[in-house]
Amino acid sequence: MNKLKLGLPKGSLQESTFELFKKAGIKIYASDRSYFPTCDDDELEIMLVRSQEMAKYVEDGAFDAGITGYDWISESGAVVKEICELLYAKSGFRPVRWVLAVPNN
Repeated sequence: MNKLKLGLPKGSLQESTFELFKKAGIKIYASDRSYFPTCDDDELEIMLVRSQEMAKYVEDGAFDAGITGYDWISESGAVVKEICELLYAKSGFRPVRWVLAVPNN
């Protein structure tokens, strides 16, 4: 079975990202120190990485898609395609602009 390799942000936005997926019907489970969470969707293979590195991983093909800040895509110079804009943030903070990015091809 082919799996979608998905990069999600590790760190301060990790729990908010998991909550976003939960609202979409996908439950993600991770231990505090793990970079490889599990989820209840067998078609997803998830890895947690720093948001600053996400666009390069997507561009290089390590991930099929990843969630990162638009600013990190711009700063990295990675050539990826923005699929959609997601508005969410750490709990208690103002929402910020995040994007789902995939390689141009």
